[in-house]
Amino acid sequence: MRRFSAKIAGWAWLLTAFFALGRPVLASAAAAPPAPRPAETVTLTGVIHSPSPISKIEAVNRVRADVQAVSRGKAGPWVFPGTWDAATGRFTIADVPAGHHYDLIVWNKQARWEGVNMAYYRLFTPYGHWTKADRAWLDTFIEKVRRFTNYNRPLWVAADHRHATAVIMQLRTTNFYSSKGGEVIFRVAVWYFQRFYGGWQKIDNMGIVLTRWRGPGNQIPNPWQYLPAIGGIKVSRDGHFKAIDVTLPSKASVHWGLDGAIPTGH
Repeated sequence: MRRFSAKIAGWAWLLTAFFALGRPVLASAAAAPPAPRPAETVTLTGVIHSPSPISKIEAVNRVRADVQAVSRGKAGPWVFPGTWDAATGRFTIADVPAGHHYDLIVWNKQARWEGVNMAYYRLFTPYGHWTKADRAWLDTFIEKVRRFTNYNRPLWVAADHRHATAVIMQLRTTNFYSSKGGEVIFRVAVWYFQRFYGGWQKIDNMGIVLTRWRGPGNQIPNPWQYLPAIGGIKVSRDGHFKAIDVTLPSKASVHWGLDGAIPTGH
């Protein structure tokens, strides 16, 4: 009987010690703040100073949207229309899914302005400085190598001595198979390059097409401009994004896309 009572007393002591030790753990768990839940959508907003009223504004996810619809200015999945207030310059684009990158597309009297994302396609460690020789290689690769298009030029380049992101504009202004006469093919894409021990190389199958347009040359939206300042907007999974405050140029430039004329090629 004494042995039995001793066992009961021992078990009671263990249970008391267990619960006593457990209380702080349970209390700490209860006091811990809940993990933040990812936001489903956000209202993308910021300020765009424009030299003329903005007639249309939208945000587009380049990876998921239909490039043909985007090029024609049509509504579609992953294209989100917004509004712009002329008094304050503030734009508002509602119901934008969080956790993605977006470019803005803006229409005003001066041009159609398209944002571009100059970030490299993957994370990397910067290496040295972009040199004149590096730029000369890129210009030669883009402009001199024979392609289907007869006009090819880089609009924007972000690079170091080993990695480069380039926005390339291409045009076919001469007749081509199945052309109906007077047609133009206009294409703008982001290409990525890397410098290996043997020299620079284009990274195949990793580019992003921003614009693809085919039709009579006198019907193409022109001026049609591309600006990194209104592109590459990263909306985090919890709905945060950097403040946007941009001033659009007062006029179009041949260095940023079509400036009102169609290049003849070279």
